[in-house]
Amino acid sequence: MFWGGRATLGEGPVWDQRTGTLYWVDIVSGSVMAQAAEAEEPAKIDVEAQVGCLGLTDDPHVLVVGMRTGWHLLDVRNGRRTFLADPEVDRPACRFNDGSVDPAGRFWTGSLEDSETGPDGRLYRLDHDGTYTVVDEGFYCSNGMDWSPDGRWMYFVDSRADVIYRYAFDVESGAAVDRRVFADTSSLSGIPDGLRVDSAGDVWCAFWDGAQLIRFTPDGAVAEVVPVPVLRPTSIAFGGDDLRTMYVTSASIDLTGEQLAEWPLSGAVLQRSADTPGRPSTPFRFVREAAQ
Repeated sequence: MFWGGRATLGEGPVWDQRTGTLYWVDIVSGSVMAQAAEAEEPAKIDVEAQVGCLGLTDDPHVLVVGMRTGWHLLDVRNGRRTFLADPEVDRPACRFNDGSVDPAGRFWTGSLEDSETGPDGRLYRLDHDGTYTVVDEGFYCSNGMDWSPDGRWMYFVDSRADVIYRYAFDVESGAAVDRRVFADTSSLSGIPDGLRVDSAGDVWCAFWDGAQLIRFTPDGAVAEVVPVPVLRPTSIAFGGDDLRTMYVTSASIDLTGEQLAEWPLSGAVLQRSADTPGRPSTPFRFVREAAQ
């Protein structure tokens, strides 16, 4: 185990290889957590709003974060936030959920409507100059996303539809087109949540209410099932010096007393060794001059 605390809705882990630090969020409490590999407790940064996801930037002291109040740059030293944009400002019942930085340094973020009962979620791309694009829409619960090692494919989860999608991706332009079903997970235990692609191109996905991680081959077949000691694992990051440590965030939200007694590590950040390493996180490349 990496951190033995109890997040309400732990999510979005990102490893910064430059500083040996794992970042993650607790969506409900509005907290960004930062913990070095050798530290016993994380630093907690209160961002005063629900925060769904984060990404590194070229400055190791600054993160890009997707919050209910939009995208911000967050200085982890003092908690100061710099507002970038809020494409959901006219939809108060919607918020950002998961997000990730693509191979060219753009920050992608999915949104959802709080009840997750209608196809109101969108997939956004935040470009280097601070402008954004709605790339796709019609999702119930936008969730984990990552890219194949060669950059040809983008993976994206709609949790409530029980599906992992795959787009044909163009690194240079940032175009994601021809959405198709990569894996229909309706027959698997749990709900697909956050995901990460390892250096071999296999797709690892955490399954909420399934107490497991599942590894899919690049053609969408189930290759491995890894049980975890939390009912609601939420997402995955590869870290450590050799990127062979798998960090797994989890949630305790809405669990009954009986469930918490059965799954006492719920809300913790787990860690396990990975046979195949992950890949370094790409920083969001925000060009301040272009944004002015």
